[in-house]
Amino acid sequence: MLVSCHRQAVKGRDAIALVYDIVTGSDQNGSRIIRENGIPSKDGEIYVAGSPGLTEELTARFLACDIRDNVRGRDFSDGLRDFAGETISGISDPSFTPYSRFSDSPDSLRELTVRYVLAALDKRCNVSVYDLDGNAAKSPAKLIVLADPWLLRYGKFDADTLMTLSGAGVPVISPQKLMFDAVMAGEVKAFNIGVICDSAYVGTGIYPELFRAATRANGIVGADFMEGSGSLYDFLDAYLAAGRTAPLDAILVDDISADMDALDKQLQSVRNYSREEYMKYGKYVSPSLRLVSSATLTMDECYDILRSRHLFTHKIAQPFARKYVVKPRPWSDDMQFLLIPE
Repeated sequence: MLVSCHRQAVKGRDAIALVYDIVTGSDQNGSRIIRENGIPSKDGEIYVAGSPGLTEELTARFLACDIRDNVRGRDFSDGLRDFAGETISGISDPSFTPYSRFSDSPDSLRELTVRYVLAALDKRCNVSVYDLDGNAAKSPAKLIVLADPWLLRYGKFDADTLMTLSGAGVPVISPQKLMFDAVMAGEVKAFNIGVICDSAYVGTGIYPELFRAATRANGIVGADFMEGSGSLYDFLDAYLAAGRTAPLDAILVDDISADMDALDKQLQSVRNYSREEYMKYGKYVSPSLRLVSSATLTMDECYDILRSRHLFTHKIAQPFARKYVVKPRPWSDDMQFLLIPE
């Protein structure tokens, strides 16, 4: 399956050296993993990789998800879990997080992302920190979700390039990319965007970077952006305190723990002429404003991929969660790690 390639830019950008080493066969272990497991099978598992909090919250969302009709795939709950019979495997990384520490060495984070992909695709993992060779069997990935915004900013391009150059076909999904694309990649584009995220990410600079990258990718000029956390009211209070006056076109919610029903009720209050909330916030919310949830978009995207590619297991069982923990590989001077079942 591996194809020969020249070390050239893809869409004007170079992947990291590890990607080319895998594709050309210089990295024999990586080449083997891609060659043996690069074509997804319905017997594979859904892998969610990233920081422990986001990985666990997104895994829980997969387990509970019921937003589709499992017979025809239509958009309504049928009382059955959408990912029934599937195994959701988390690659939880307490060792290399927080990713913000790589802001001055982004290539390390790019490498780490590619190694997450290899770990998800591999059929072997490590029994413990004393098992350096990987003597435990596991199922490879049929779909990979990169949970964190940092992994989109610095690593997803390399993961996608690896899949493209190697001829592999395992989809690699980013909740944040789906979120920004939802309001910037279509015919109707949002020019004044807010993001509600986990408070730990506010001020790190990652969401402004993703916003700027999305505007460049979609040819948008003159757009504006602000990040915040908490409820819709909390966000709008911060918006006013920052001296913002332009009506918001979209609010993107990248806090998986956020209650979208509660946020929607707050938005309805802001739009209700008879409510006090309208008097305070109404003019800062455009009539067409959309609340967009990255978690909901991810569930929809993954469901559609599995359905369209006939990758559902079709087992009559509740979805099941499995967790692997990342531990740094002893004596390694790069981003290699051990993947240990918990």
